[in-house]
Amino acid sequence: MALPRYYSKETLQKIREERERIQGKANSLMMQFVGYRFANEQAGEYARHGFARRIQVLARCINNVFKGVPAGTVRVPKRERLLDASINLQAFYTNAYGCIDNLAWVWVHESGLTTQVKRGDVGLRKNNAKVRATFSPELQAFLGTRDNWFEYFAEFRHALGHRIPLYIPPGCVRPKDAEAFNELERRLGAAMAAINEDEHDRLLEEQKKLYIFQPITTHSFKEASGTIRFHQQVLADFLTVEELALKMLEELRRYHASKIPQRRILRLPDI
Repeated sequence: MALPRYYSKETLQKIREERERIQGKANSLMMQFVGYRFANEQAGEYARHGFARRIQVLARCINNVFKGVPAGTVRVPKRERLLDASINLQAFYTNAYGCIDNLAWVWVHESGLTTQVKRGDVGLRKNNAKVRATFSPELQAFLGTRDNWFEYFAEFRHALGHRIPLYIPPGCVRPKDAEAFNELERRLGAAMAAINEDEHDRLLEEQKKLYIFQPITTHSFKEASGTIRFHQQVLADFLTVEELALKMLEELRRYHASKIPQRRILRLPDI
């Protein structure tokens, strides 16, 4: 019997098309930040050695996740593949959050705010009010539309860094198989208590046959607000980071344009 697909064919096609564009987007962002002419040396370092490096890491993490656990996977992947995908998801969240902080530090140094804000004030979230207040009304309004995303992303990143790491469950069980699964779970516990390794391994293989795979991740099933479909989510998160980066470049250009002295226009006398 064929196993059910988690994504529809149409969704899978959209996911694959977007994934193919990621590396090109990462390269473009890297070149824009490396090539930008910063007035402040420290701002340039955060842009070139912080953001530009991290954006390439994000693209590589996405590639590794999709390579290890393709979006069309229906059978439970081997444990090693799930672990490798989890490692890359963890690296993705860590560096994507770092990208956001790097953008904030670029702004703080380039706009001369280092003596006005403390280290804990630096960021782009709504609780980073002192930094947000220095942006143009246009950028402040845009960031406000992304507040929910910032909160979701901070929750997953902070859980990863301080509490429970991101995890890809090996599979889920259909309702019709729940009773059999629970019985095997009971027998597994008994085999473990009896230190019967062979019986434990045999029962574990039996239990695995009841799993169906779903490409989801979370940190704590008790603390998290829910699970996420990681193939779609890493693509969406990358695009959000890209969006924030392009908005920051606009803000920097706007800032520098405002600092250029207005040339005095001489008016010739009427003849």
